[in-house]
Amino acid sequence: PKLTRPLLLIHGLTDDNVFPANTLRLSSALLAAGRPHEVLLLSGATHHVRDETAFENLHWHQVRFLQQHLGIKPPGP
Repeated sequence: PKLTRPLLLIHGLTDDNVFPANTLRLSSALLAAGRPHEVLLLSGATHHVRDETAFENLHWHQVRFLQQHLGIKPPGP
């Protein structure tokens, strides 16, 4: 209940280590508490993203999330 900063939850839907339902329950509780968060569900991904292109794109998604919420402008051309 003390969460004040935006949170990015990323979960592979075929994860057999941590079930996606756990992340969805957490998201539901955060939403009910009015806490800022985003959920990114990855179809076909397990606990690790194995596809090299998807892995790289996932990292860029994380970078953009941090830039946005830390008020950092991405470098321009």
